[in-house]
Amino acid sequence: MGEKLPKRFEKNFFLSEKKQRSWEELVVGEEYDTEPFVVTEERIKLYVEGTDDFNPMYCDKNVAERSHFKGLIAPPTFLVPVAFASLPPDNWCKMPGAINPGQELTFGVPIRPGDTLFTKMKLSDKYLKRGKRYAVADILIKNQKDEFVCSWKAALVLQYQGNPEMVNK
Repeated sequence: MGEKLPKRFEKNFFLSEKKQRSWEELVVGEEYDTEPFVVTEERIKLYVEGTDDFNPMYCDKNVAERSHFKGLIAPPTFLVPVAFASLPPDNWCKMPGAINPGQELTFGVPIRPGDTLFTKMKLSDKYLKRGKRYAVADILIKNQKDEFVCSWKAALVLQYQGNPEMVNK
């Protein structure tokens, strides 16, 4: 029927909402526990179908094998749900109502079926701007060969966290 995603990948972020720490409790410099993520052809296929990005490098083995990649690869943005899957359900990145104000990603080696991806995440900043609570993480992803896959500066606005004015908006 298809692969199951890791238990940590719960799509309903409200299930862990009460376990999450408040923005005020987050400490700049803290690092987060993550789990390795195994990349499979099926997971790449599901991502490609979900994003409607049918680049042959992602879904046609024959074409991909004849390319400079010498085989199938995953779209670079495949890493976004991978990062979510690697984090525990109560991590602030999974806070209901969070808004993504922007990301900055730098990519290294391509992601391939059979890779195991290891994510390191650290809270690098948090600040208030126009009454909204921002949290910023530095994320580093490497593969099982310790090759650089991606560095990622990820920011979120945790707008509903402790801000009664935002609850009804």
